[in-house]
Amino acid sequence: MWKRIDGKIKQGDIILSHNGTKHTANSLDMLLKKIKEKGLEVVKVSDLIYFENYTINNNGTQCKK
Repeated sequence: MWKRIDGKIKQGDIILSHNGTKHTANSLDMLLKKIKEKGLEVVKVSDLIYFENYTINNNGTQCKK
């Protein structure tokens, strides 16, 4: 899993992991550690959404009111 994202991952990226796959649960700890080693911060998607003075359009883009 790490080989697929290493070298591609950058600030602001969202990584989708499906919880029903064979290796996701076993790899999660390692993935989080490696991401943090690159100096990136891991946050919940909900932490990325602006609430005050913003709306989200039909394309999922946050737009200032």
